[in-house]
Amino acid sequence: MKKFVTLAIVATIVFSLKAQEASTVVLLNYNSVKKKVEKSDAEAQDPKKNAKAATWQKRGEIYQDVFMIGLEQLSEGMDPSTVKLFYKEPNSTDTETIEGVESETFIYDHMSYTFVNGALQDWKKLDPIVDNPLRVATDAYVKALELDEKGKITPKVKENLAELKNQLKRDGVNFYYSEDYDNALGAFENVLEINDMDVFAAEMDTTMVQYSGIIAREIAAKTDNKELYLKAIEYYKQLTEVGFGGSNTYLQIKMDYIAIGDTLKALDILKEAYEKYPDTVNIIANIADTYIQLKQYDEGIEYMAYVIEKNPNLAESYYWNGRLLINKEDTEFIDKAIESYKKSAELDPTIYYVWYDVGYIYYLQGEDFYDRSNTEEHVPTRDKLIELGKEKYMEAIPVLEKAYELNIENSTVKFETLDLLQRIYYKEQMMEEYERVKELKTTM
Repeated sequence: MKKFVTLAIVATIVFSLKAQEASTVVLLNYNSVKKKVEKSDAEAQDPKKNAKAATWQKRGEIYQDVFMIGLEQLSEGMDPSTVKLFYKEPNSTDTETIEGVESETFIYDHMSYTFVNGALQDWKKLDPIVDNPLRVATDAYVKALELDEKGKITPKVKENLAELKNQLKRDGVNFYYSEDYDNALGAFENVLEINDMDVFAAEMDTTMVQYSGIIAREIAAKTDNKELYLKAIEYYKQLTEVGFGGSNTYLQIKMDYIAIGDTLKALDILKEAYEKYPDTVNIIANIADTYIQLKQYDEGIEYMAYVIEKNPNLAESYYWNGRLLINKEDTEFIDKAIESYKKSAELDPTIYYVWYDVGYIYYLQGEDFYDRSNTEEHVPTRDKLIELGKEKYMEAIPVLEKAYELNIENSTVKFETLDLLQRIYYKEQMMEEYERVKELKTTM
């Protein structure tokens, strides 16, 4: 199954490709283009001709044609009959079914086209004239601009480069579909390289920066390559500088730092995000959770105090303050945690996990009293422990019932809530409620 991000890339590019379909496109002849390549290669070595900007402009155009062989009339999602209409009957056809998904591949002299569920998915050049023609085209245009001191051909070269960027995006998408992530990343990075040229005034293509980061991360995850994670981080930091993606961009950077084991830098980038987006709950939650991972509870509590001071009306801040306090485990901090949870519920009584956490704390306290009573030989003390255990269980019941009622999104926590209630009702011999909760569990 192809990833959603690829579909997003395609959506960005298809418009430019469909624009080509509005006019009649003449199919390129493989042998004719090959001869032009040979002639261009010779001119690139000729001292007289290689000193002219026009030579390099022409070379760029020829190599763009090399890339376009077999793609002139192609568009994403094209059906097999339309491909046959433009490129005639294939030499042969291969079919394959994997996990119930049927694919069909048309094989021609120089190209193959693969369709999944009747729609074009990707293509492959079988005997390319040159392995990476768009790289050659890019270098040729760089040379043309360098030699064009009076700027006579610069407008045309810029126009060609704009089209070249579209071709690189198209190439990158195809590589991505084919799960050739290295070449996909190379194609997108080539677009960024073109954008850095003076002729584009260092134009920033945020979409390509984003996808370069995504693909660098995907390769890193598959190969455990730390350098590629760092490359992804640098791409995403470029996006933060222009505000692209908002707080989510910072969260992506945080995940990359976590992936390479640098939790402290993950925390630093989250704090930077907080200063930009102080009311973003997800950032606050990630900061607190990262402090918990680091076991830096005191520092986390101190930071939550800073967050609460900046915005004392944000319920989530009190919740995460409670999470940090509960990790301190000492009784005084448990009481403070419950106090913080209650403040959160006061500000926003609809947050189910606030109620769940408080109910769970009461349950654990009750369980502890009951466990201690089992080994206590002094009868008055044992009776007191049982009384305290019952008291905590009774406190837990309405809170956990509230958590269950509010929770419409997390089935795991919902089941755990019912499980806690079932234990409490059984212990207290509230059998009607026990059976009700038991039945609810079986229907989940």
